Amino acid sequence: MKNKTLSGIVLCLAILSNQPIFAAGPLNDDGQVIDFARDVAPILRTKCLSCHGPDDAKNDFRVDDPEIMADYIEAGDHESSSLYIDYIVAEDPDMLMPPESEGPMSPGEIAILRLWIEEGANWPEDAKVVLADPNAVDVVIVEPVPVPSSLASRVWAFQGYLHPATVHFPVALLTFGAIFVVLGYKWPQLAHPIPFACLLCGALSAIAASAMGWSFADQEGYGSWSKGLEASISRHRWTGVGVTITSVAFALIAIKAEMNENLRLRKVWQIGLLISAGMVGLVGHIGGELTYGEEFYHKAFEILSGTNSELPVIEIETVSTDGES
Repeated sequence: MKNKTLSGIVLCLAILSNQPIFAAGPLNDDGQVIDFARDVAPILRTKCLSCHGPDDAKNDFRVDDPEIMADYIEAGDHESSSLYIDYIVAEDPDMLMPPESEGPMSPGEIAILRLWIEEGANWPEDAKVVLADPNAVDVVIVEPVPVPSSLASRVWAFQGYLHPATVHFPVALLTFGAIFVVLGYKWPQLAHPIPFACLLCGALSAIAASAMGWSFADQEGYGSWSKGLEASISRHRWTGVGVTITSVAFALIAIKAEMNENLRLRKVWQIGLLISAGMVGLVGHIGGELTYGEEFYHKAFEILSGTNSELPVIEIETVSTDGES
């Protein structure tokens, strides 16, 4: 019961502090919530190793030496562990580790170390706490997608890679047409021929872009593809399909309206064009986050409003050749 309670604490604090944990799964091979190599070693490496490593062991204390660490830990009892009580959660700011100059541990990190101790402070023999090699070459690990065998499958896969170039056609056409619908409220002569042509061409190109995007996602064509992108890609895929269906439906209404010179239906497809253009913006927002990372546009608006003084940075998750992320 005690460990279950602590597990809940870890999960809650990790979520609240945005601390990424349990990347490889909730339990390790020994059935424990905390895995040393996955959860504990990264904390020791980033928060402690610079001052308590092989090159600079202050007070002769090293976090990369399991025997030295064991002298400060009472396995199974965090309250009796000097490492935890006297340093990690110390009330004395002079004893609190890491020092303020290095930045305090987050609640999620503290909870991980606490539960690690409660579960026995397991330190596998092959687990190491080492600094990342500054000379290591970062590479993006992408699992290869098998090349289709049939000609039809290869053509389908090939055309998917045209999605980034083709998707701009429906975006531009539907947006351009919607602008002229708005201008038509001031100058009625602009609200009919140009938006009509843009809607028809935009709907047709949206069909092609959606087909290419579907294939592109199946081929994992995004350069920054990772297992964490499935949800975003799914949203991008289905909102794109939604734009296609919406624009095609209103394009058919537009054709009927113009063939019968039905003014009421003309208003319907013009409003539909505005809706389609708005949906394009949503799809583009999700697609932009796939390329530039989540919160990219949010940061841009913070800069515009003056609440963020730093320019957005494009972050791509990489893994060093020594296996450390």
